[in-house]
Amino acid sequence: MTAEQLGEARHQAPFKPFTLFLSDQRRFEIRHPDYLWVIPGGRLVGVADDAGAVELIDLLHITTLRLNGTEDASA
Repeated sequence: MTAEQLGEARHQAPFKPFTLFLSDQRRFEIRHPDYLWVIPGGRLVGVADDAGAVELIDLLHITTLRLNGTEDASA
């Protein structure tokens, strides 16, 4: 996964929620564009949840991005 691919998903108009799947089997649902940001340098992304918890994730560990409500996935 690249920072550009994440940026494209984040900046869709209108925004469509999506889920990130990681190499360690975790997944993060991105329900709003403000829940995801690329850290300067382009290697890490920040993901927030509804409670305000934040996790930093190395882009190398994101294996799939799936638009919610679809079966299609891109890696």
